Amino acid sequence: MKKSKLNLAAGVSIILLFVITFYPFFLLIFGSLKNKMQLVNNPWFLTFPLHFENYSIAFGQIVRPIFNSFVVTFIGIGITLVASALAAFVIAQLELPGKKIVYYYIISLLMVPGFVILIPQFLVVRDMHLYDTYLGQVFPPAANNIAMGVLLMTTFFKGLSKSIMESAKVEGCSNMQMFARIVLPLSKPIIATVSITTGLNFWNNYMWPLIITTSKNVSPVIVAVTRLKANIKLGEGPLFAAYVIASIPILLLFAVASEQFVEGITAGAVKG
Repeated sequence: MKKSKLNLAAGVSIILLFVITFYPFFLLIFGSLKNKMQLVNNPWFLTFPLHFENYSIAFGQIVRPIFNSFVVTFIGIGITLVASALAAFVIAQLELPGKKIVYYYIISLLMVPGFVILIPQFLVVRDMHLYDTYLGQVFPPAANNIAMGVLLMTTFFKGLSKSIMESAKVEGCSNMQMFARIVLPLSKPIIATVSITTGLNFWNNYMWPLIITTSKNVSPVIVAVTRLKANIKLGEGPLFAAYVIASIPILLLFAVASEQFVEGITAGAVKG
């Protein structure tokens, strides 16, 4: 009897947790299919008729910003993975003087609040003639993401089998061969983890692109949705539709790499 009550309580808790977690996203989808009066009269549930034109209006205005976000996110993930993996490999696997000092210096960047260096970053990017460009949006956030990537990858690389590394050295593998042929293939979980966290950070980064971009040709989708224009009769429906469209790529990224993501987080926690 007690066991059945516990199972019932667990089931109810899971259902409540599911509702609390996903209902806001359902509200967003419901709102994206409504006009202004439907949103006012019934904001909590789906109502008819459904206004699919909200999606065509939104997509027409954010298709270029979505492309811009893809470019910035792709470049940002690439820079973060290459720099983080190389630095973490050196720190975790090679015997070099002063590497701990370098490691702690990199990790200390995580403790610097973003708003403190916002103005210096802007001045540096402006003087580099990268204002209102893709690279101007990438470089400053990439520095912070690299610090987190180094922290995660160093912990993971330290947990790799030392016997495999020693065998590779005996066989005459150079450091770069060992990195490319042994370390990277064994590190797919942590690579997926860093890719997802970095992708989320770049795709959802609002403040820096808002400051560093003015042109629609390079502005990311997260900035473009705040400037969306629609018929007053439709109200916020096209805006909600734009949010739904903008969330799809990052949801797909997480769906594809979620298993590797969880494995990387778990492995890092155990090995750390």
